[in-house]
Amino acid sequence: GSSEYSRAARTCRACSNVNPQLPPVFQEFTIRAVLGLGFLNASLQKQGWSSVAFSLFMLVLAVQWAILTDSFTEWLLSGKVPNKLTSMYPASMSAVTVLISAGMVLGKANLVQLTVMTLLEVTAIGIMRTVGSTFFQLDHHMDTMFFPIFAAYFGVIVARCLAKPLPKGAEKKTQMATRPSLFGMLGTLFLWIFWPSFNSAPLNLLDNKRTALLNTYFALAVSAVTATSVSALAHPHGKINLVHVHNAVLAGGVASSAPAYLISSPWIAMVLGLLAGLISIGGAKLAAPVCSNV
Repeated sequence: GSSEYSRAARTCRACSNVNPQLPPVFQEFTIRAVLGLGFLNASLQKQGWSSVAFSLFMLVLAVQWAILTDSFTEWLLSGKVPNKLTSMYPASMSAVTVLISAGMVLGKANLVQLTVMTLLEVTAIGIMRTVGSTFFQLDHHMDTMFFPIFAAYFGVIVARCLAKPLPKGAEKKTQMATRPSLFGMLGTLFLWIFWPSFNSAPLNLLDNKRTALLNTYFALAVSAVTATSVSALAHPHGKINLVHVHNAVLAGGVASSAPAYLISSPWIAMVLGLLAGLISIGGAKLAAPVCSNV
């Protein structure tokens, strides 16, 4: 009797220590990474479905390697190995960063090269996170401001290192296609839906979470309207360019990632989404010829 009561008490205490919000947040992270970034990368003419498979492979590899490297770093600094559900958040962030960089190299790199890229990038992200938290006292939410920038430049560097004269017909692997672009639009929709919860997930206070959710949604809504309108206005026949939509629709979420809970008024978030959408479309039109030569 007493032993059964003790076991039940320990079970209740263990269950009470688990944040009930963690499983839904973890599910949203996984859906965002697999369906969002996976289908967003499935916009190549010859490697649409294989891009999804490569994205899934890089995701699971990055999460496992991030947990190992973060645990090893924590053991070196404090002598303890973390064993909790909250350690999945930085690991998932590292995986999302890798998938952002993968958009520059899919169609140019083989599986071995993608594996090496994933391991190196996750290790670099872990070092950056440790330096930021140890020397600059940055929390996980502030890290999100640097990860997309790091992912973009890391992807450009890797693509530049892999740049070689392609054999005849191989350049078609990196060309866009109409049907895969529809899957890319599906990925954009998944990212758009889950981006507010993504920005609010690392925050601890409930008021900060609510503020981050609302501001991110307003920024995303305005950037989506801006992307669609400006893309149609820029076309001589009023057609929408899916490349512009893929980039600019999500610009508001990226721009509001770090300051989402600090914005005091919705109109500030809306102006931020407007500017982010305009800059994204302008960058897509100006930088596309340069990136195609990388």
